Amino acid sequence: MKNNYRYLIIALIGAINMALHMFPGYNFEYHRDELLYFSLCNHLDFGYATTPPLVAYMAYLSKSIFGYSVFSVRFFPALFSGIVAFLTAMIAKELKGNFKSQLLSAIGVTGSLFLVTIFGVFTPYYLDVFFWTLIIYLIVKFINTENNKILMMLGIVIGFSFLNKYNVLFLITAILLVIPFTSHRKIFSNKFLYIGLFLAGIIVSPNIIWQITHQFPVINHMKELKGSQLDNVNRLEFIIEQLIFLLPFTFIVLPGIIFFLIEKQLKEYRFLISVSAVVLLLFLLLKGKSFYTAGLFPFLIVTGALFLEIAFARKYLFFSVAGILVVISVLLLPLGLPLFKPIKMAHYFDAFASVTGADFLRKDEDGNYRKLSQVYADMLGWNEITEKTSVAWMQLKDKNSSFIFCANYGQAGAISVIGNKYNLPEPVSFSESFQYWIPKEFENEITELVYVIGTDAMDSGSFKDLNNFFNERVEIGTVENSLAIEFDTKIYLFKNPKSDFNEFWKGQTSRY
Repeated sequence: MKNNYRYLIIALIGAINMALHMFPGYNFEYHRDELLYFSLCNHLDFGYATTPPLVAYMAYLSKSIFGYSVFSVRFFPALFSGIVAFLTAMIAKELKGNFKSQLLSAIGVTGSLFLVTIFGVFTPYYLDVFFWTLIIYLIVKFINTENNKILMMLGIVIGFSFLNKYNVLFLITAILLVIPFTSHRKIFSNKFLYIGLFLAGIIVSPNIIWQITHQFPVINHMKELKGSQLDNVNRLEFIIEQLIFLLPFTFIVLPGIIFFLIEKQLKEYRFLISVSAVVLLLFLLLKGKSFYTAGLFPFLIVTGALFLEIAFARKYLFFSVAGILVVISVLLLPLGLPLFKPIKMAHYFDAFASVTGADFLRKDEDGNYRKLSQVYADMLGWNEITEKTSVAWMQLKDKNSSFIFCANYGQAGAISVIGNKYNLPEPVSFSESFQYWIPKEFENEITELVYVIGTDAMDSGSFKDLNNFFNERVEIGTVENSLAIEFDTKIYLFKNPKSDFNEFWKGQTSRY
């Protein structure tokens, strides 16, 4: 009865975490990536240009239940925030932690800076954290029980994790590198391990086949990512950001790791610290983004909770420290969740920078500083783009001889998702997976075209080619929200083509 009561309290922490992630999202709009993933669900497949397929199927499930809405987009990330909080507490339990460490583990997942952010947006990363946490839980559970069914379940989880985000391979690689040097290497003689791996192979095979038949888009994506973003990664900043992302629980995680390595009771599980270190090292050497390691955060929080449970054995000391961590988490919460409207959030970031002297959270992946963090700036401007595109679309003389062209996937996603309420057609774009759905030619001769483009893309070949091909260009509207990354994005109406559009279009599509 007492254990059931404790489980209910931990489940309540999970429910609070879910509620925290459901409601503040209404202060902002869809995130750029959310618009992409909810566009993918209209074209279900076994793979996409930059992501495995699971995120599209999750989006399809959410859309089928809740329709297109901010609630629909935020529901599953919020739900899994609660699940991960509970699952993390269960890891603490399996590691011989008592109720105090279990409770603090759940609170840590609910309040740590970057996990708060991850579960606030519909991307593959919220499931990535869930799958990594579940993999670690199953490993610990197998060590405690030696139940061979867990190995088969582990294979299934790894398979679905791969279908969500390929970076689970870093975790599996680290495990395979570390295990041979531990007493757990006997697992390699267990046939159920290979049954589990076989099941994982079956699950991932449709995506592997898709990658082969599409000439491995993942390789091209990694090359592009390396050139545009990963080459800019600073390794020292990578390490510092690991500590920042776990705030305020960094203060117990660091001693928690040391405690985990020296505590005799945890000897069987010490290899998990080595696995975590190898994952960090791999991402560090390959200049991965600092948040790629987020799947390790729940486990690392558990190490801190176990440490605090022993170091502050007296209840009043333990709960005093836990209470301080909770208070700091609440104060930092707006850094990860949009609790206020955009203008007030900008003022919060100003105040944070003024008080702490740190403004790192407003630095985007290109090294530019903004009034808001990039996550928040990417959650603005989409309604304005769609509304002004609708104005342009209504001005067309013959909609059957026209289409909407977008320069980037965020703009195309906005027209695809938000555009439903304006009865806009599906847009055409060469960006992201939209490139797979572009028409090779048009049934009707194109006489007008609506073009959505940011000022940063106006030097692109496509814009210059279209500008030269049409005799007339009319600016219909501009994104006026200066807090949005899409600030100053233009909506143009091109008219009066100089020659046959399909012939022109063949030259454009030949590049993709």
